[in-house]
Amino acid sequence: MAELIPDDFLRAIGIWSLIPSYLIAGGFIGYGLDRWLDLFPILTCIGMLLALALAVRDMMRLKDTFPKSQQPT
Repeated sequence: MAELIPDDFLRAIGIWSLIPSYLIAGGFIGYGLDRWLDLFPILTCIGMLLALALAVRDMMRLKDTFPKSQQPT
């Protein structure tokens, strides 16, 4: 059976969806903790910075799954 969507395209979408999904999750968790502990906006900022750091770490971890681009000779 032929593939409908190439694997490289799915990997690229998966990697580039890390940043927004991590930031949204970190923002929601930080905002919820801020509302609960009355510390707004301290934990929201910390949650978003931590989420950004984790997204970059996961992108660096997954970048090795892509084949090297071929340079013209």
